[in-house]
Amino acid sequence: MSNLALRVIFGAVYVVIMVFSSIYGNPIFGVVMALVAFLSLNEMGVLARKTTSQHLWLNPALFAGIIVYLTFLGARELDLLAYSVLWIVQLICVYFIYRELKFSQKLNYLLSSVYLFLPLLALSIWFLQTENLATEYVLFYLVSIWLYDSMAYVVGKQIGKTPIFPKVSPKKTVEGSIGGALVTVGIMTILNQYWLQIPVQAYWLAVVVVFFATFGDFVESYMKRKLGVKDSGTLIPGHGGILDRMDSIYLSTLPYIVILLLL
Repeated sequence: MSNLALRVIFGAVYVVIMVFSSIYGNPIFGVVMALVAFLSLNEMGVLARKTTSQHLWLNPALFAGIIVYLTFLGARELDLLAYSVLWIVQLICVYFIYRELKFSQKLNYLLSSVYLFLPLLALSIWFLQTENLATEYVLFYLVSIWLYDSMAYVVGKQIGKTPIFPKVSPKKTVEGSIGGALVTVGIMTILNQYWLQIPVQAYWLAVVVVFFATFGDFVESYMKRKLGVKDSGTLIPGHGGILDRMDSIYLSTLPYIVILLLL
């Protein structure tokens, strides 16, 4: 089976799982986020060259268990300030991860784990506490990311000539990113009007998702390039690892929630 066929099949499976969990709600949604957290931290441990069971299995299981615990027993309500602090902490982690990779080409296991865990924890808690339109908000977020990834690739393939960061991700172009963003914002505005109908200006939310999803993609690409690997793992045939599939989500979840609360 060709790589393209594998990519389409397993990409569709991933989409179905995420959409089903969003529509079904908790506890399924929380359990899926916990599973993603476990797989993400396990894969990050491998990239950080950790070999002990504590780093590869026990720590990921502990973080995933926190999400499951909060999903079934409820979580303390978080406000705008709390989510903003989580976002700031995540950005601080990203900064020091970047510095360590730049100067020593080593991945900081602790900071990387926090960077991956915080958005998944925040999304689980926010979904649990947002009874009104939680499914619609999450679907808007996920569809925006998937649509942008596809449109940026299509537009970039047709007219892309100027790489954004050629040393990090030479295939991603300015033309593809701008074109993909414009198409995504337009389509999501229409989808929100006739389908999701969340009570905020959809084009603002779509812009936020696109901007930070792009940032997240470059962060993961930079990590892989500094570590000298093509894919973060082999979990998902045709895509690579869970980090390859979820890279746009890790760094866009918290700003999406913060902007939603502001609006």
